[in-house]
Amino acid sequence: MKIGLIGLPGSGKSSCFAALTGLPPQPSGAGERVGAVQVPEPRLLRLAEIYNPPKITYAEIMLVDTDALESGGGGQQVQKHLSRLAQEADAFAIVLQCFGDLDHTGSPLDARGDLETLLLELTMADLEVVGRRLERIAEGAKKDRGSNEAHLLERLHAALSAGKPVIEMGLTHDQRKLLSGMTLVTSLPLLVACNVGEDDLQGEKAAGAVRLADELGLPHLNFCAALEIEIAQLPPEEQADFLADYGLEASARDRFIRAAYDLLHLVTFLTAGEKEVHAWSVHQGATAPEAAGKIHTDLQNGFIRAETVAFNDLDRYGSLAECRKHGLVRLEGKEYVVKDGDVLDIRFSR
Repeated sequence: MKIGLIGLPGSGKSSCFAALTGLPPQPSGAGERVGAVQVPEPRLLRLAEIYNPPKITYAEIMLVDTDALESGGGGQQVQKHLSRLAQEADAFAIVLQCFGDLDHTGSPLDARGDLETLLLELTMADLEVVGRRLERIAEGAKKDRGSNEAHLLERLHAALSAGKPVIEMGLTHDQRKLLSGMTLVTSLPLLVACNVGEDDLQGEKAAGAVRLADELGLPHLNFCAALEIEIAQLPPEEQADFLADYGLEASARDRFIRAAYDLLHLVTFLTAGEKEVHAWSVHQGATAPEAAGKIHTDLQNGFIRAETVAFNDLDRYGSLAECRKHGLVRLEGKEYVVKDGDVLDIRFSR
């Protein structure tokens, strides 16, 4: 899963990227960077006790950091920037400056206004794409002007013009297929990340942006990128005490991951054996073959059955053999919906 970070100049977006990934900060204008965030998974450690493998592999979320957006005059350049990022990403995180008294232009800090500006940029980027496609249809064959695609695009254009993102339009599977050749940035879920100051960890300066996010139904979280970079550089055994000193229950990384999993509706399944224990993320509602495809396409294409046991049962009895004795190991077919904490062994034809 990939999440693209976007923000205005001065938002501290690249510092947030550094805090979350552990990579060193880099100057503005340095171009795109991609970094992995390892998803904490204590169940893997228990599986490692049971199977004693040489390798433990955690699930990851990939973050994409690009140059800041210049609001108000970007036009097609902003649209191309956002569309390219949307092609790679499964969601966007909007990073807002919620520290200090002045923004990068020297104007009074206005986090709510910045959020409004960025949401407008996303909407305008999609309007540009939809508008150009409608122009091409109008200039083409007459039969295309009354097509299902044309009607859908007209509906999209009206909604976007009213400030409604594509993701809220409840498009059907067939309608999404009609748009498969287009990259619409507002079709992706959004997370609002308020970058607060060390002297304002409760986020008083973020309050306006948080209220707007709540009004729009957008998930949000506050964190101080500068402080989190310090925390990330500490030995793991010291981090908990440092967080407690600042009244924080979890690091920004852990809270961001939790928010991202909720945003993208992800669950974790596990695989275990003598060579490796591995955590995998998959969308809620995914079937066993779809989960197998996360491991390797050959497993999905040749899927026969999934031997399945709940982690809690494996944890309780300490071995797969004991779980079998108690009737807790099941063989599931192609229709089985994977649950969080399932330990799967995929059977497939080669």
